Amino acid sequence: MMLGGLFGGSLVPSQNIYDPLTSQRLILQRNANYVLRVRAGPDMQHLETIDVNYERTPMKIDSPHFKGYVTVRVFGFNGLMADPCHPPPAQADYFAGGFSRKALYSIQVVGQFLGHGLTADNIMFGNYFDHRLPLPPFSGLFEWFMKRMDRSLVLDMKSDTPSATSPLLSTVQKLSYWKGGLHGSERAQVPEINNKILRELHPIDGAFDSAGRVAEYFPLKDSLNTDSKKRRRYFEKTAHRQRWKIKSDDMYAFDFYSPFIDVNHQCVRMPNAVVEPMPFFDGDMPLRYECRTRDGRHTFFIVQFELIPASRTRPLSSYQNRPRRQYRDSGYEREILDPPPPYTEEA
Repeated sequence: MMLGGLFGGSLVPSQNIYDPLTSQRLILQRNANYVLRVRAGPDMQHLETIDVNYERTPMKIDSPHFKGYVTVRVFGFNGLMADPCHPPPAQADYFAGGFSRKALYSIQVVGQFLGHGLTADNIMFGNYFDHRLPLPPFSGLFEWFMKRMDRSLVLDMKSDTPSATSPLLSTVQKLSYWKGGLHGSERAQVPEINNKILRELHPIDGAFDSAGRVAEYFPLKDSLNTDSKKRRRYFEKTAHRQRWKIKSDDMYAFDFYSPFIDVNHQCVRMPNAVVEPMPFFDGDMPLRYECRTRDGRHTFFIVQFELIPASRTRPLSSYQNRPRRQYRDSGYEREILDPPPPYTEEA
């Protein structure tokens, strides 16, 4: 589990007691003042805006440490796209069929980890921050709770560059693996989800489900495992991670998502209908996910959610009291958002 998923809104420094009116007001203010942009790349020096929710244009990464594709999906996305004249789709097929109850956003990666001597214990994935966080009192209690939920979690929350990471193979929700050079049978009809990846890579049968999403397809103890909870528990043990060798010609496909973090509305939606502004995510502090080696010497890929001030998107019209705003940078009209609905298991 990552930082936002467990901290939720409980660590918003300005709020000690949950106040729904104050939370809604803060969320509305954020949505009126900021536009969401998502960038990805092999390192911080080569981040580029990614086309969110477009299955046919995943971002390709080709670096000395990783080769593959990154796809980002955000439920209800209405932010900035790589092409100013390319408006975001009304909705992604990925969230169809009620899948939005499981995922409000998704970071999917398919590719190869390049290098020698890598094991499942070397590759870490999680949140990294550039400066010290304003932690509230009793934050140590939350850190204890997080480590109870994820025994492989590595927390460094009080340093000048905080982080909350876990070994990749023990934290992602879905994970598939197959030997390089192996291919599956030709699909009679390629689904829209992961359309480009399925056409180009021809992954082995079982690595992706019939809808096109990444499936759980991972060998454990010389047998095929299709239970993600079993795989995550298995890799909680250091000895198991150290025994699993990461080879350069092996293919990995994984999907990391959350039903609680609503990056589109910059809030956290909890199962008890509590909706609070998302902590540690504002115009000065992006929400950054990095996959890197445990010692930090090599970075495989980065996905960064950023809030861009609406004033920087240069409004095309100066008319006041308009129900909609038009921005030249994005090439589309962005609605002034209503408060997001609370998350419920039945929703």
